[in-house]
Amino acid sequence: MTDAPNAEQAEFWSDGAGLDWVTFENKLDAQFAGANAALIDAARPKSGQSVLDIGCGTGATTRDFAQAVGPNGSVLGLDISTSMLAQARKSAASQGLTNTSFTCADAQTSPLESAKYNHIVSRFGVMFFADPVAAFTNLYSGLTAGGQLTMACWGPFKENPWFTLPRRIATDLLGSPPSVDPRAPGPFAFAEADYVLEILTKAGFSSASVTTLDIPLVLPGDAANAAELSSYIGPANSVIRAQNGTAKDKAQIVAATKTKLQAFEINGTVTVPAKIHIYTAHKPA
Repeated sequence: MTDAPNAEQAEFWSDGAGLDWVTFENKLDAQFAGANAALIDAARPKSGQSVLDIGCGTGATTRDFAQAVGPNGSVLGLDISTSMLAQARKSAASQGLTNTSFTCADAQTSPLESAKYNHIVSRFGVMFFADPVAAFTNLYSGLTAGGQLTMACWGPFKENPWFTLPRRIATDLLGSPPSVDPRAPGPFAFAEADYVLEILTKAGFSSASVTTLDIPLVLPGDAANAAELSSYIGPANSVIRAQNGTAKDKAQIVAATKTKLQAFEINGTVTVPAKIHIYTAHKPA
C-alpha cells in the first residue's frame, strides 16, 4: 500500500473487484450497453478525433468510441486496475482495433498530455476520486480548446433497483454496515447533480450540465443468472464482505434476489430500470 491519494481504490479494483469484472466482462458489457450508447449520443465524436476514456475498466467504452472515431482517430483507455486493463487490451486486440491504447494511471494525479483530447469520456469511472476537484482540474488540462467532457454516473440510489433490491436483502439478513458520507468515493458519489456541477465549475469547465435518463440495464438470461451476478458486482457483495457473511449467507441472498428479479424477466432477459446522469461540460474555445 502506498500513500498515493487513490491507492486503496487501485488495490481494490486490481484485485477482488477487478477480477470479478474480468470474469463477468461479457455480461457487464451487455448490461451497460445502453449507457455506452447514451454517452456516444451526448458526446457526438467525429471521425479522426482523439478521445480519453477515464476509468475504462475492461474497455467496452473505449472500443465503442474507437469505432465512432474510426481508424484515423484514437482512444486511450486509462484506469488504475492492472487486471482490468490486461483484459481490455485482449478484448480490443480480439476485435482488431488498432486505434486503441491503454495506460495504468491515476487520472487525479498523473500528468496528461496538454490539450491533446477532443473528448474526455467516462462510464461509471469518475466517482472514486479522493479529491474530485483536483482530478477534474487535471482532466481539464488534457482537453483541447472547445473540447468536451461527457460522463455517465449513477443517479439516485433509491431509483436504481439493481442496487437497492440486493442490498436490502443482504442487510435484512446480515445487518447494515456503518453508514458513510454519500459523497465519499463510491458508485453513487456523483448522484447529487448540483454537487457535481459545482465540482466541474471549480475545475475550470464551462457550460456544465446534466441530463438524467431512464436507461434500462438489460442482462441476457434469467433471474437466477442476474442474481448470481449481483452477488459479485454491487452492494450485496459489499455488505457480505463488511459483515463477514458466509457462503451460506451468500446463497440465501442470491436465492432471495432471484425471486425479486423475476418480476423483471422479459423475453429471455432481465431488464431492470435505471436512472443515469449524463454530465457534459466544455473547455472554452
